[in-house]
Amino acid sequence: MKTIHRPRMLNEPRKSPAPYIAAAVVIVLLLAVLCLSFLRTLYTFAVVVSGSSMEDTVRDGDVVYALRSFTAERGDIIIIDVSGSDDFSAGTENIIKRLIAKEGDTVKCENGVVYVRPAGGEYTALDEPYTKGVTPDFGEVTVREGEIFFLGDHRNVSHDSTEVGTLRYSDIIGVVPDWAISIKGFTTGWENFRAALQNMFS
Repeated sequence: MKTIHRPRMLNEPRKSPAPYIAAAVVIVLLLAVLCLSFLRTLYTFAVVVSGSSMEDTVRDGDVVYALRSFTAERGDIIIIDVSGSDDFSAGTENIIKRLIAKEGDTVKCENGVVYVRPAGGEYTALDEPYTKGVTPDFGEVTVREGEIFFLGDHRNVSHDSTEVGTLRYSDIIGVVPDWAISIKGFTTGWENFRAALQNMFS
């Protein structure tokens, strides 16, 4: 039997495409979140900054990405696992600081200026435009094998190697690259949005 299609009456209201468009947008957003989350967790991890020890580079509440695969060099912003250390507040698992010296280096601070002498080399004053406050003076510290000397960028408030000494290089679990700092505003908004979406559909 042949089906007869009745033409739409002139006064019959058209069905609005808005619900379909909204559904498509939601699906696309969810797929984008899933894809970006997979890529992010594969190569990086998100770090929520707590405290003011790295101001003004990053502030409390900022979210930045750290690389899972890395070679940490002097001047890098690093994420350090301090969960096994008694020198930090109970419940503190990770801290974000700046790597100043590595094994074999000798470091000191005179008149607020940090100097680093690589093994067999000469002291060189560090150019540190990122710092806030005044670095407290300290005497020579020679970094032992497999260890690191680190400082916070906000030198007046940072709890770092000037107080707790050196830690192990193997305690570094990530390096925050320059590009991650440059997009921290976007990263913070995106990660908060992604978390809200996950909570909504979980």
